[in-house]
Amino acid sequence: MLHGIVTGTDGLHNAVRHWTKRGALGRLIDALVTRGFEVILTADHGNVEGVGIGKPNVGVTADERGERVHVFADAAIRSTVSAKFPGAIEWPSIGLPEDYLALIAPPLSAFIAEGRRTVAHGGICIEEAIVPFVTISQLD
Repeated sequence: MLHGIVTGTDGLHNAVRHWTKRGALGRLIDALVTRGFEVILTADHGNVEGVGIGKPNVGVTADERGERVHVFADAAIRSTVSAKFPGAIEWPSIGLPEDYLALIAPPLSAFIAEGRRTVAHGGICIEEAIVPFVTISQLD
């Protein structure tokens, strides 16, 4: 559901509301808890809304092209692209291979069509590192 959201956080919240109103997840959790199971809900990572600042015209020069980060093997090409996107972050390769040169979109921005909204991950916002974790069990 998340990867198809094109209307930003509001659209994601509306989709989740619609999904929960259908009740399938609630019924499953209820069935498991009443049978003595402890249910843990979590996610693999967080996501944030980003507003498009334009899509870099990188063709095959980028090894990876995501909404929040592009990866280059050549520092000069990364710097040339970075100069066209004020606030973009040329991430240092600490702990990464020397030829893995990430260019990260500015905070709450994305490398997509200007003004378009998306909910995505891959940047450096704290909300992307915090993973929700909820435990549901029957009270003793």
